[in-house]
Amino acid sequence: MKQKISAQLAAGFAFIVLITVAVISVTANGLISRQFEQYVAQQRKMSSEQLAQSLSFQYHAEDGTWNVDYIHGLGMYALKDGYLIRLSDAEGQVIWDAENHDMTLCHQIMQDIRTQMAEKRPELDGNFETHHYEVKQSNAVIGYLDVSYYSPYYLNESDFRFLDSLNRILLVVGICAAVAAAAAGAVLAKSLSVPLLKVTEMTRKISEGDYGMRLENGNRQTQELVELSSAVNHMAESLERQETLRRRLTSDVAHELRTPVANVSLNLEMMLDEVWEPTKDRLQSCYEELGRISGIISDLEKLRQMETENMNLELEPVNLLELAQAVETAFEPDLKKKKLTCEVSGEAAAVMGDQRRLHQVIFNLVSNAVKYSTEGGTIQIRVKQEKHKAVLIVEDQGIGMAEEELPLIFERFYRTDLSRSRKTGGAGIGLAIVKAIVQAHQGTVTVTSKVGCGSRFTVTLPAGEETR
Repeated sequence: MKQKISAQLAAGFAFIVLITVAVISVTANGLISRQFEQYVAQQRKMSSEQLAQSLSFQYHAEDGTWNVDYIHGLGMYALKDGYLIRLSDAEGQVIWDAENHDMTLCHQIMQDIRTQMAEKRPELDGNFETHHYEVKQSNAVIGYLDVSYYSPYYLNESDFRFLDSLNRILLVVGICAAVAAAAAGAVLAKSLSVPLLKVTEMTRKISEGDYGMRLENGNRQTQELVELSSAVNHMAESLERQETLRRRLTSDVAHELRTPVANVSLNLEMMLDEVWEPTKDRLQSCYEELGRISGIISDLEKLRQMETENMNLELEPVNLLELAQAVETAFEPDLKKKKLTCEVSGEAAAVMGDQRRLHQVIFNLVSNAVKYSTEGGTIQIRVKQEKHKAVLIVEDQGIGMAEEELPLIFERFYRTDLSRSRKTGGAGIGLAIVKAIVQAHQGTVTVTSKVGCGSRFTVTLPAGEETR
């Protein structure tokens, strides 16, 4: 049967506390009882010695007599505490003996003590033992005292009540601690379960296509919950952004395909109806429109490959400077059309990489720079070798991008030109491909840009062996 986290935590806390208190109680009870028993045994011994000392003051040296009345009172008082005393003078003559005074009472007390200790401490196996003391006055022996008491120790009713009270206190503390632990577990579970339920509800809505919900990091003291909430929010934002981009791609592709398809259809229809002659110019126009359609399909095919195939890199030493120079040469016709200047500078920077893929990275970055540069502008490609990395920078003086667009430009399908003009058309996956290739090479790609001032893309790759 499934249980809520609150019930599991409350039961778990209570169980742990009960076990802890039980262990502490047993340990404390054993240690305290043992220490108390040792204390009682020591006290019995000290009391016997004090009896001998007290009786020494009841001897009158001037006439050699004893204060028998006091000795009798002291002896009866000691008898009630379980001490049986017998006092003799220096010659061995008995002055006072508890058993001689009241043998029945002595035997009754001894029997009661034996019975009580046998019931309370059956493992003790104790009995009465007699201890012999010299009674001295001014360092002279004036008599002898025999004290009999239950050994190794004797606990009276007050002692047993103390130990029983201690056990009850430990039991009450254990119960209170278990209740408090269960309450604390319930409170903690609530603080955990509420955010988890919100996460569950949010993920359910996300699965239904609702990406607008966001979680608030209310429980900021629990790092894992904060991280979980942030991760779910990030997932929702990413899915929402991808959904927006997907819809935008659909609109873009429909827009891009509609015009060339309509143009080709119109031209062919007019030629089939013999309204127009199939001249070379008209056929060339149809060919160019079909080329546009083919380019869109090619972009979508690249996207399919990126999403369905693992990028297998054929690693070899690659000189980024030479690769940049080759790309610059390939763009000479486009540069001349827009009267752009492209400058390649820097030093030979060697990396271990896939030359074809890295060529595509530089090609896509330069292609973007050419598309979005204004006529007469300059594009700079700089390569430099640092300590453990090679750096490639492609910078243009074009239209630039708004700051809020920068985190999105590496997303698939994203394009900054909302007008979808034919001049800068495309599926918007060029920078997504750049990012994927660079990450496959364990590198990074970043961008800085300002509207009206141009953009700068920086690719950083781990340095490799020198190109031969």
